[in-house]
Amino acid sequence: MDLPRTANAVVIGGGVVGCSIAYHLARRGLRDVLLLEREAVGSGTTSKAAGGIRAQFPTETEIRFSLESIGVFERFREEFGVDPGYRKIGYLFLVSEAADLRGFEERIALQRRLGVDVRVITPAEARELVPALRVDDLIAAVWGPNDGLAGPAEVTAGFARRARELGARIVEGAEVTAIEVERGRVQGLRTSRGAVAAPLVINAAGPAAARVGRLVGLDLPVHPRRRHIFFTEPFPEIPGPVPLTNDRASGFYFRKELEQVLLSPGDVQDIGEDLVAPVDWGMVEEAVQKALHRLPILEKARIAGGWAGLRPLTPDDHAIIGPAPGLEGVFLAVGFGGHGFQHSPATGRVVAEWLLDGKPPMDLALFDPGRFRRGALAHDRGPDAE
Repeated sequence: MDLPRTANAVVIGGGVVGCSIAYHLARRGLRDVLLLEREAVGSGTTSKAAGGIRAQFPTETEIRFSLESIGVFERFREEFGVDPGYRKIGYLFLVSEAADLRGFEERIALQRRLGVDVRVITPAEARELVPALRVDDLIAAVWGPNDGLAGPAEVTAGFARRARELGARIVEGAEVTAIEVERGRVQGLRTSRGAVAAPLVINAAGPAAARVGRLVGLDLPVHPRRRHIFFTEPFPEIPGPVPLTNDRASGFYFRKELEQVLLSPGDVQDIGEDLVAPVDWGMVEEAVQKALHRLPILEKARIAGGWAGLRPLTPDDHAIIGPAPGLEGVFLAVGFGGHGFQHSPATGRVVAEWLLDGKPPMDLALFDPGRFRRGALAHDRGPDAE
């Protein structure tokens, strides 16, 4: 598609969050929505996501985002004409430390109050869910049977297709090189394919969010961190389906994908400013050591391959959603830290309603873009397995 010369709103970033925002803006009737993606839609960090979907979050805002998004995933095939492969395989967190368990129990009380089915189970019960588990060093496990997974590529394609059908324009291969601001108000932007005049720019650039922010003088604390996922050759010795299982002591997590086992060492590695995340095959050894500790039967398995993705993290591990401080016409939806995929349906709706109605549709103080300037960090990592 050729680059239009004007737009009412420009979304920067063609990952799942950007496509959801474009779709929801068009669904609300906003004309001339333009989404710009520097490569191909869904080719960035979205394509590397593990696809996990859970309601086990530490804050009410994030739990509400999860519950709304789960409802969308449940009916996604009917609404979008794309089968995302949504399955409720459950999330299982393995707990070795008493202090960690106390933290879970505090969060579980909030989750249950909001209608989430989550419970503390014994190590023996965890082994019933995953018979190959070593559990002798565990004190408990936390089980969310209604958590699950879906395909990030399929969900992104669904949002993009519906956005186009509703009149939004999506231009790939267009890197934003400058954002024009006069007297504190956005006028438009320049790209590798030309210029666009627009009064509203939405930064949904994922790992590139800080780079895009600098184009308007914003110092966004969004730091891309690399995480690896490896997969085995077909391994029927562990029958599926298997919950997405996280070993809290080591950060290791795994699940069954068809006949293969997906496993991650849970690494969080700084990769600098180039936003390139090649696979470090030296991480295989760490992943295998953690895997053999928790799943000794994997000694019989062979690693067949793997990939690495970028997790855009903020200092308090919560996203940044809202108008950019001190700028008119710049809106931020960044820093999701690996949760962007699973929260994308709710994020798109919330951002569209905020922009078109002039106010947020719910309390979003948790994601306030100005919180870092004030130094008010509400740090709580909580369970972190995607």
